[in-house]
Amino acid sequence: MVEIFTVGGGEYIVNVLNAVAAWTGAGGYKSLIQVALVMGMVLAVIVVAFNQDWRAWLNWFLGATLIYMCLMVPRMDVHVTDRVNPSLAPATVANVPLGLALMASFTSQAGDYLTRSAELVFGLPDDLNYSKNGMIYGARLLESTRSLRISDPEFAANFDEHVRQCVFYDLLLGRYSMKELSESDDIWATIAPGSAARAQKFLTRQTDDSVTASIITCREAYTALSGQWASLIDEMTLVAGRQLYPRQTEALAKAKLMADLPIAYQYLTGISRSASDIFRQVLTINAMNQAMHGFAGASGTGSIDVFAQTRADIQTERTYSSIAHNAMKWVPILNVVLTVVFYALFPVLFPLFLMPRTGPIALRGYVTGFFYLAAWGPLFVILHMILMFKGAGDVAAAGGSTGLSLATFAGMSDVNRDIGILAGYLVASIPFLAGGVARGALAISGQATSYLNPSQ
Repeated sequence: MVEIFTVGGGEYIVNVLNAVAAWTGAGGYKSLIQVALVMGMVLAVIVVAFNQDWRAWLNWFLGATLIYMCLMVPRMDVHVTDRVNPSLAPATVANVPLGLALMASFTSQAGDYLTRSAELVFGLPDDLNYSKNGMIYGARLLESTRSLRISDPEFAANFDEHVRQCVFYDLLLGRYSMKELSESDDIWATIAPGSAARAQKFLTRQTDDSVTASIITCREAYTALSGQWASLIDEMTLVAGRQLYPRQTEALAKAKLMADLPIAYQYLTGISRSASDIFRQVLTINAMNQAMHGFAGASGTGSIDVFAQTRADIQTERTYSSIAHNAMKWVPILNVVLTVVFYALFPVLFPLFLMPRTGPIALRGYVTGFFYLAAWGPLFVILHMILMFKGAGDVAAAGGSTGLSLATFAGMSDVNRDIGILAGYLVASIPFLAGGVARGALAISGQATSYLNPSQ
């Protein structure tokens, strides 16, 4: 038994190998091989007649016999190992032609070894490796938390009111400076404990789902909101985990998010924070930005300007992020599709391998295709390493010594988004980079020129 490694798409590979095993073992396919051998013999005789070279017939006979007896007649079992889906079942396919089994196993194992050894020597944290969580996983985690908004409507309304009626007036009265607030790595702790001399409206949800409003002091509101943070973050991490890891259960997805987010944050910024602290800081920053926009847009015209600017920012952000998202989503899928197609083409192309002269050339081209696909994995890892190193340097520079704060939030988000866009373009170049590796640097240069034409 031999083993085939893949990063995703294991069920498709198992299905196509079963189809190839059944197809090549049927009596109709054996008749097709006999017809191909007769055609090959006729072509070899024609070559001998016109070229007066009796060795052409002997070369064809020995080559075709060797190809058929070595690549098609022997059968063996194949086990498919999917790095993304270790619990793949069924994962074993019986009676696969020896030629396909050996070519697929050797090239996939070579690609898997190069991928994993490259990750080991590049020195990224294990949870941020490409083979474990995909391209620029750390940057994607940071991006997913950047757009977090408070999901509880009463908490959001109370927080917004607290910022308007308490925090802004504390700034005006000099309890803390705008510099101190904007550079704080824990804004919620900085605005504590709230003034006992001022008040705000506070909404409370009752057990029957009705909402009551009351007027309480800013200090009481701060204390009440502080007690609600834990349940809010717990609920939001559950939702965010389900969106990031849809294949896992809610509990496992939440646990993975809470474990991986601090690792990604520390790698990119150089500052250690817990997942709960990161969530609270991001939610506080976004809520304060929203409150400031609303405060600035209190007049009718101002509200329209704020709405138009916010809408334009969202449209621009979505346009650019969709480029990276689509490339990082579809290029790895393209690798799986091409691999499955190459496996499925084995019984289709095999009769061509039995033809004189062109047969060995076709076989060489087919085998080269397997090495071409195996080169994608190491290239993914190399690009992933470059982007993560660049992301760590740029995000840390944007965050400065404080890390995530009101002053650095926009800069860190922009840098992180640029990493995603760059990743999208570079990942989209993987197919022609892998092809250029087989054909030489000049081939890569020619492909790169045409690839960059739209930006010139």
